[in-house]
Amino acid sequence: MARERGLARREGSELATMEPWNTFREMERMFRDFFIAPTLRARPWAFPELTSEMIPDVDLKETEREFTISASLPGMSKDDINIDVTHDRITISGERKAEEEKPEERYHVRQQNYGTFRVSYVLPSEVKPDDVKAVYKNGILEVKLPKAEVAEAHKVKIEGEQ
Repeated sequence: MARERGLARREGSELATMEPWNTFREMERMFRDFFIAPTLRARPWAFPELTSEMIPDVDLKETEREFTISASLPGMSKDDINIDVTHDRITISGERKAEEEKPEERYHVRQQNYGTFRVSYVLPSEVKPDDVKAVYKNGILEVKLPKAEVAEAHKVKIEGEQ
């Protein structure tokens, strides 16, 4: 199941984060830590649905000329990652496939995350989608998004009666 991480939105010149489900995620995390974590540490195979969540860690930084996104996607192929960019939004999605289990092997600990993911961010200012560059190396996806030129305001002459 694809999950969407917090969206960034424009607010002044700073990047503000909207996490509409943050409270629920925090409650879920607290529930897991209190009730399930001790069992999960002892027998992680007992709750595979709780260990299969794939949400990459993402950093979004800004310079005068561009935005740079770094996403931690270890164990993936660049062919399993998709990037969609519009003038003010970037969406990164993909799937990390689990290794095939062999009948003669039994896991004692299984902590790596697998599955589909989708993260989407609204950028604080517009970018040039045609000039975006992405590199995937050593499990890190780095996306450079050059900023679009800011259009200057033009005075409009009003015609008609005085």
